[in-house]
Amino acid sequence: MVRDVCPLLHPHHASITASRWIVPVAARHRSVAAFAHGHTVALFSNRLLTWHRSFTRTADEPPPFDPPSFIYIHEWMPDVVPRVPHDNWRGFGFSQKQGVAFLKTDVDFTRDWSAQARRQLKIFQRSGAQLRLGTLEEFVSSSARSYLPEAVLHHTIDQATTVRAEHPEDLEVLVAADAGGEALGFFIAAYCAEVAQSYYVGGCYTAAGARVHAITGLVNWWFERSIARGLASVNFGDMCGPRAISVDPSVGYSNFKTHFGIHRVWRPQTLWKIRVRLFGLQETAELEGIEVY
Repeated sequence: MVRDVCPLLHPHHASITASRWIVPVAARHRSVAAFAHGHTVALFSNRLLTWHRSFTRTADEPPPFDPPSFIYIHEWMPDVVPRVPHDNWRGFGFSQKQGVAFLKTDVDFTRDWSAQARRQLKIFQRSGAQLRLGTLEEFVSSSARSYLPEAVLHHTIDQATTVRAEHPEDLEVLVAADAGGEALGFFIAAYCAEVAQSYYVGGCYTAAGARVHAITGLVNWWFERSIARGLASVNFGDMCGPRAISVDPSVGYSNFKTHFGIHRVWRPQTLWKIRVRLFGLQETAELEGIEVY
């Protein structure tokens, strides 16, 4: 049910790399510049050290910046990895994978799911639970009754808030509720037409939701809504490898993802450029030909 895929060797690699606006850049990160094929944000900046991160939709490198501090770090996260390395950029990254399922419209997509996931879906469908759209505020207020660690909750809210601020029409909060309207589970999805992919932002479920497998029902609805939008794939986000250490807290959810016919897809490698300026330090970077915020 699970396959390992290298983005550069797969014919659909353009649709399985992370989108520039889905990447979880917290709202506190200051925008530096927008250009034709991407944008740059500042993760950290003072007179000693500046760290910029650039996102591009293509393999073309971001515009150069003169170091605005003594030590300047420029991190580049391209949607498409350059086949020929650019000068002075060095690749570095940990072994991170994402779980991606390619959507099928000619056959029932649940045929690629595990027998366990199909049984859970039938239980959910027989439970009488209702599916509806909700709000991020409802997700936050209901999360106290769910199985969701506080650190994960804060990360989910930050990421969802950032996507909603930039692309409000592309963020949906899917809700499974009982006959009385009480929420059983939430699933937050971000739809990105640029790469024909929908991305899992976060979710949670209550004790009652666990008994009727609310999350499996919401995953099924997510697949259906992504197909209706004409998307090619859905992305469950980061996941562990097939031989991950069992004490890792993320192993359980990674195992859950494997029931939905996913491919383990390697993330594009992050590229780095580090420069040091000892003399003639400028107060600000010289930005030519780009729009500065």
